[in-house]
Amino acid sequence: MIDKEASIVETGRVICRRYLLRRVIKQGPFCTVYQGLDQVLQRPVAVKAVPPSQVSVYRTALRMTAQFSHPHIVGLYDIVGEGDQLYVVQEYVEGEDFTALLQRQLSPLEVIELGCQLCQALVYAASGTRRVCHGDLTPSAILRDRQGFLRVNNFALPSDVAYFSAWSVVGAAGIVLSDQELPWGQASEGRLDDDTRAAGLLLYQLLAGRSAGATSVEPPPDGRLRFLRTAPPELCDLIARAVMRDHPQHINRPEALYMELKALEESLEAAVPVSVAVATPAVEEGAVARPFTPAPLLPETEGQPLPSLPSGEGGRRLSSFASATPSASAGLHPGSALELSPASPTLADSSLTVPPAQPQPPLYPYAGLPPSA
Repeated sequence: MIDKEASIVETGRVICRRYLLRRVIKQGPFCTVYQGLDQVLQRPVAVKAVPPSQVSVYRTALRMTAQFSHPHIVGLYDIVGEGDQLYVVQEYVEGEDFTALLQRQLSPLEVIELGCQLCQALVYAASGTRRVCHGDLTPSAILRDRQGFLRVNNFALPSDVAYFSAWSVVGAAGIVLSDQELPWGQASEGRLDDDTRAAGLLLYQLLAGRSAGATSVEPPPDGRLRFLRTAPPELCDLIARAVMRDHPQHINRPEALYMELKALEESLEAAVPVSVAVATPAVEEGAVARPFTPAPLLPETEGQPLPSLPSGEGGRRLSSFASATPSASAGLHPGSALELSPASPTLADSSLTVPPAQPQPPLYPYAGLPPSA
């Protein structure tokens, strides 16, 4: 661990007559990260101070990732040395770290979208001539910028063995990390599986049952996954398949996890019912008020597509699968004639598929598999 007082002394220094160290933004187990300023290009940067004991490891990782250019990977700008100290200059990502995401209680659809972006970064790194695995995909490697894009950092660095050992109680099948004899970052089938499982663990933590305001999620001592009540069962099962190596339908590649997350995202979006508001005609003076009669119900059509209306309005993406109810989305009170219920569609609805009503899953241990030994 770097001495905290030494980090304070570093603040205000100019590295290589170019990079001004403004403030400490993170104190890691090996490195101190500063918010800095590139005084030549006049742009903010993140400057990571690497201690002498880690310089060789970082230089190797930086050589492997120097050509990376991807919207979901933190960009590398420069590396400079002063004495025996190495400074890594990176893109400064203004946004939230994983701790902040945990406190936000993201919706299932938001978690799925972040999972898709994470998988895209992993697939990019491992494909083509790059053949790089992350190897250390922990909460400290994850950021989300102000535009909502996930950003992955720390590719090809040594794995945090303590973190992965702690989470090995959940479906690791006795394998903490694969292919440890290979150089850090070098891709292999085992390490692709490790990265996929690590991605699943991060998604699980975002959906895990936890107290309000929690900044971290601890591995369950009994090895059983426990999700929030708002998590759709299909998403719980998908994450469990990525995390549990001994699952009969285990997902062991980032591209496979991406495809399944994307398909589930489309399925959940299509299943959210949409209410269509109808304009109320003006009542002429002296007109006789007549009671409003709701549109007649269609025959039993649960789970079947409804006929399109000529002026039907398309559905819109909802930010929260769990909280999107028909009455809330249309601004109607329960019992209104335009309230859409999966059990009782009306002729006022636009063309959509009404899903069968499903009970809200409780806060439960994942029951698909027995706890890991």
